[in-house]
Amino acid sequence: MCAVKTMAATYENNRTVCRYVHSTSRGHEAIQLAAAFQLLPQDYVSPYYRDESLLLGLGFTPYELMLQLLAKKDDIFTGGRTYYSHPNYRGKDKPTIIHQSSATGMQAIPTTGIAQGIRYKETAGLSQSEIYKDNKPPIVVCSLGDASITEGEVSEAFQFAVLKQLPIIYLIQDNNWGISVRADESRAMNSFEYAEGFKGMNRVQVDGSDFGMSFKIMKDVCEFVRNQRKPCLVHAQVPLLGHHTSGVRKEFYRSEEDMSFHQQHDPYFKLRKKLLEDGIPEDDLIQIENEASELIATAFGKAAAAAEPDAAKVEEHVFVPEMIKEEEGTRNPEGAKKVMMVDAALYAVREIMEDYPEAVLYGQDVGKRLGGVFRETVTLADQFGSHRVFNTAIQEAYIVGSTIGMCAVGLKPIVEVQFADYIYPGFNQLVSEVSKSCYLSCGKFPVQMVLRVPIGAYGGGGPYHSGSVETTVLSIKGIKVVYPSNAADMKGLMKAAFLDPNPVIMFEHKGLYWSKVPGTEEAKSSEPSRDYIIPLGKANIILCADDERIKNGESCVVVTYGMGVYWAKAAAKKFNNQVEVVDLRTLYPLDEELVFERVKKHGRCLVLTEEQQNNSFAEALAARITKECFKSLDAPVEVLGALNLPAVPININLEKAMLPDAEKLALRIEKLLRF
Repeated sequence: MCAVKTMAATYENNRTVCRYVHSTSRGHEAIQLAAAFQLLPQDYVSPYYRDESLLLGLGFTPYELMLQLLAKKDDIFTGGRTYYSHPNYRGKDKPTIIHQSSATGMQAIPTTGIAQGIRYKETAGLSQSEIYKDNKPPIVVCSLGDASITEGEVSEAFQFAVLKQLPIIYLIQDNNWGISVRADESRAMNSFEYAEGFKGMNRVQVDGSDFGMSFKIMKDVCEFVRNQRKPCLVHAQVPLLGHHTSGVRKEFYRSEEDMSFHQQHDPYFKLRKKLLEDGIPEDDLIQIENEASELIATAFGKAAAAAEPDAAKVEEHVFVPEMIKEEEGTRNPEGAKKVMMVDAALYAVREIMEDYPEAVLYGQDVGKRLGGVFRETVTLADQFGSHRVFNTAIQEAYIVGSTIGMCAVGLKPIVEVQFADYIYPGFNQLVSEVSKSCYLSCGKFPVQMVLRVPIGAYGGGGPYHSGSVETTVLSIKGIKVVYPSNAADMKGLMKAAFLDPNPVIMFEHKGLYWSKVPGTEEAKSSEPSRDYIIPLGKANIILCADDERIKNGESCVVVTYGMGVYWAKAAAKKFNNQVEVVDLRTLYPLDEELVFERVKKHGRCLVLTEEQQNNSFAEALAARITKECFKSLDAPVEVLGALNLPAVPININLEKAMLPDAEKLALRIEKLLRF
């Protein structure tokens, strides 16, 4: 506590040096230290941005914390990439800390995912290989401010924790403020009262400014969760003695009366007074205070003089290296029967789960009774059990975000969002947590997951079941995006996506699943061999133009993906071997090398997409092609996409009017060839 008090004063007195926004734990240190002292190396903890005392209690030094405060090169957590008290750690001497963002309450889902993974491993008998200190199983602690409990994603985490009875503690630190918003104007109840509505959530309240009481409560709670394997919420009332952050100062919005009231509950002085009452000589306390001041002064000076990060390395750790570099296995085995795309996906996942016991599959309606609304997971729960293939509630955020915690304990989740139109509730987790985890942990916590997303229009699906969202998803950096157009590619890319140690979104076109849409019969293909795999980022030429036509400047190339492949192949039949079709297969990473090579060869290019055209991925790609291939172009690069409407109409005639098709494409190709 002496160190924390001195650190806060040091930062305040050196504001020009401490230029990056930060919060301190003054007022919260008693409950944080009480929690930290209960944790073992096999445990997991997710601190929030005010938890510097918790980190000190775990054994991190003030100097290590200050390196992050000042965004220095040797910051052990993120190498100078993110804020103070935003740790991540993977080691044998302390609890594991996954990456988490500053987004309020967003750590609740990934951290609950850790507990979900631990429970799964215990149920499946996979935890025996883990070494627990004193044979004690791990627990999980998720630290939150009380204002964050109003976030909907926190309730999703609570729901799952009580439904599955997970070994997790939600430590809620309540200082009655949410920046400038008081508790009485922002929430109808505190977290203890709120938790009563979650049947199966054990709960307790404590004066979080009293170290002795906090220590006892946290000891009892941790022992309960460690032994009983059930969730518990601890509501700790604490004062807020510092500023909300260094940039949002308390005098901006708090009254003198409020600040004085909080000062009366300072845990530092409460503990000092208690120690004196218990007979500890004041000289001993003064010595501790002096030693802390000297320690902090030395550490701060050393941290301030430490080296800055190397700007040349700013692009490192966006992804960890993938293993699959070349196409392997047999694409067309002799005697293999033709399969539909939906079955190719099913067979790929089945083989993955047979070969990798750490693979789990979950999402809405993917379990035993239905096997997916498109029957894309049918029979899997029967074969592998409902503990490995199971339904979730309608919780897109939980489905996406829980994969972070599952990966942290060594599992490899395959999850599904039922329709692309419904991916948006999961976007917060995709953007704030999944995509940034590898980069902001300097490669310590990549998220190895596959997110399956049925996408696209398929004839009368309507506004909320027909959308294309690839541009929106591609705007997120740190995620790979795959979009197969046929059964063989589906299987080969699914295998590669699973083995890729980074997050991969698999867009699976609903209109191609069964080849029921006219003109998509060729989406069926021979089922590739079990070991067939296609590296991500490799496009494929699926229709070639005549060499003589190319030589005479009478050809063009259509660059497309998904349903666009079939529109392009149908349109090409109207031209005399003049049209080449390139199927991108993977939208990120993108096979720019092949695309640029083919465009330079033909001199004419059209980028085709099912998405609404304006501001789309297709338009961005066309601009890149124009820049790279400018000297080789005989005509401007064309783009054809859907009309710029906010939704796909349900009426099939209106849908047809909105979307591209072979006829519309043929007209554009004709003009392009005449240019």
